[in-house]
Amino acid sequence: MNLPHPPELPEAARPRWPPGFGFAAMAAGTGAVILASFPLVPVALSSTADGALGALALLVLIVVQDAAYMGAAVGFAYLRGGRPRAWHFGLRATPVKRTLVLTVAATALILGFELGFIELVGIDDSDTDELGTGDGFVPALAFSLAAIVVAPVAEEFFFRAFFYRALRNRLRVWSSTLITSVVFASLHLQYVTTPLVFVIIGAFAAACCLVYEATGNLFTVIAIHAIFNTLATAGTDAGFVVPVVVGVAVVGACMLIPRKLGPAPSPFPRTALAQ
Repeated sequence: MNLPHPPELPEAARPRWPPGFGFAAMAAGTGAVILASFPLVPVALSSTADGALGALALLVLIVVQDAAYMGAAVGFAYLRGGRPRAWHFGLRATPVKRTLVLTVAATALILGFELGFIELVGIDDSDTDELGTGDGFVPALAFSLAAIVVAPVAEEFFFRAFFYRALRNRLRVWSSTLITSVVFASLHLQYVTTPLVFVIIGAFAAACCLVYEATGNLFTVIAIHAIFNTLATAGTDAGFVVPVVVGVAVVGACMLIPRKLGPAPSPFPRTALAQ
């Protein structure tokens, strides 16, 4: 059964986060990451570390990092308007048919752009690969959880549900999308030696902003992000089976969890993109 649109709310009921809150939360999160993850960095990056130990340390490091940014986002949200609601971050159910169509269309367009751009400019596929994991089931599972579960959930929560949404309180869709995409792409420092990859990451981020604006549903962009990270991870040292199983589980959860949450107002007012 398709879900009805909840009644429209007055603008004052929506998140009132100032545009600068995204940058402030990023700075606070970065400081927390440096303090909390310092003991784990040598283990995660050590070339002499055991494969399983290094992979688990990397997973813990990414969990700590992303938890710090998500915590900073929630903390700054408290500063303006009191306790934030789940729907302020797009954690809600939306009409299934429209949401599914937008998600599938956006995924196909992003994938088409990525493949076309790689072919056009001659980027080696290995330049867009994620980090190696080492051999074995434990490293493959740890890396898949980090890349396909933790990263999509945390990055979409911070950059789409908070950073982009804060900008939208003052700026238009396209300027908010541009700023969010540039910031998001610039943080992927592992590709600094292949700067054209930043174009792909920026285009991906822009598409996610527009999908989130159009649906007001964070689970849509988490699913898209998980699909792309699954494609990037499968075929590396992690193999195919573990990343694909984890990716399917994440996409399935993105379909089921909103049904449990039920319909709620959109974090955006109704515009040409958002309903």
